[in-house]
Amino acid sequence: MSRFKNFREFYEKELRSDLEIIDQKRKRVNRRVFCILSLTAMAVTAEILLIPDTLDLLRGMIPFLTGVAGMILTGIFSRSYRKEYKKRIIARLTNYVDEGLTYTPEGSVSLSGFLKSGIFPSQCDRFRGEDHFTGMMGKTAIEFSEVHAEQRNRSESGSSQQNEFTTIFRGLFIVADFNKHFRTRTAVLPDNAERIFGKFGQSLQSISSDRGKLIRLEDPLFEKEFCVYGDDQVEARYILTPSLMQRIMAFRQKWKTRIYLSFRDSNVYIAIPLNKNLFEMRPFKTVANYSFMEKNLRFLILLTDIVEDLNLNTRIWTKE
Repeated sequence: MSRFKNFREFYEKELRSDLEIIDQKRKRVNRRVFCILSLTAMAVTAEILLIPDTLDLLRGMIPFLTGVAGMILTGIFSRSYRKEYKKRIIARLTNYVDEGLTYTPEGSVSLSGFLKSGIFPSQCDRFRGEDHFTGMMGKTAIEFSEVHAEQRNRSESGSSQQNEFTTIFRGLFIVADFNKHFRTRTAVLPDNAERIFGKFGQSLQSISSDRGKLIRLEDPLFEKEFCVYGDDQVEARYILTPSLMQRIMAFRQKWKTRIYLSFRDSNVYIAIPLNKNLFEMRPFKTVANYSFMEKNLRFLILLTDIVEDLNLNTRIWTKE
């Protein structure tokens, strides 16, 4: 891959010295964190031993609060060098991959954009994100970030009401310009029903959905992997050309996971489930390591290849 060609030189000249400085800070902070955790453990033990049994409430509450305070302190110390790593290293890595992209460590795709896609349930009670990339890649405006969306479930226990949160989606969420204004909405979702139940799964899909009607396509391989819902059969088929369906299939194979897509207004929305935080430091391992940086580069290139994978820069339509 051409973008790897000069990366060793870029790493040595632009990244290595800063990574070594961050590594030194990481080691100093880890020593402080170890001291804080040791002192917290001793304090909690002493409180449990010294607080009389007659003060049951305090005997449980004070050690708990001490432990929480210790964890908060360690988090504050650790966050400092992690922020520096993202601002100084990941931002520069982003610019190396594509100068049209801007990286904001604490930014996120908006909640309104997430809900507008119509991929997941409309109710989202808690939403947060990080590692936000935005800009132009060729002719295509794009943004993506990690997001974690949750829904509140209220349960009653005795006289009190408790809130529990269920994850709706956790992973990468991408919004890209499709250069075509859609009159209706079309959603492409993983087809778990047909893979599990075969032909019977098709009847399960046909049950009314808040995403619209089930759209039948003429590609049996695509229909084994995905089910398509929309408001307009004609527009859905107009969007999902044989070429695009092949690209979506190849895209899913490349990521080796489920993917969700929707086409609305003039954008394509893509959701890729992931269970790990991206672009994070290794708290107990050196970051001044070429192989570690190369892994970050490879993943960033995988992300930015989305525009090419789905052929978004080829303007086969014009916006009305």
